[in-house]
Amino acid sequence: MPIELDDYDVSIIKSLSKDGRKSFRQVSRETGITTPTVKARFERLQNIGFIKAVVPLIDFGKVENRIPISELQIDNQTQRMKKIKRGIKIFLDCDFCRGTIAGDPQVLRFANYERFFCCTSCKSEYKKKYGGRIEAIEKRHITNI
Repeated sequence: MPIELDDYDVSIIKSLSKDGRKSFRQVSRETGITTPTVKARFERLQNIGFIKAVVPLIDFGKVENRIPISELQIDNQTQRMKKIKRGIKIFLDCDFCRGTIAGDPQVLRFANYERFFCCTSCKSEYKKKYGGRIEAIEKRHITNI
């Protein structure tokens, strides 16, 4: 079952798309959403794979030797950002078998992470395979709190 973006998600994405270096507090002030909610929503969007990375958008027109770049790439990114609206659905892939999750996902939560699975067997196989890493991450998370 796809996850649907709401107004909070859209506001956070649009704020960060203007300047990805903003702190959660700055995004909070700009959007009117509390800082903990901004952080939690951002982490959720990362966990489901919607936000892959926060990277700079480089204007190669400013480079002295004028490195040729397709302006279509920049325009496409801008056009895609305009299409992000409330109610857009994000399809989830199983974090173990990489198949598309059709119904409600099985969720494994640990530390600040959420992993999504298509079935209980993928979830249990994931735990078997990555159990040591999960424990280490949880221990590190508890000591950092």
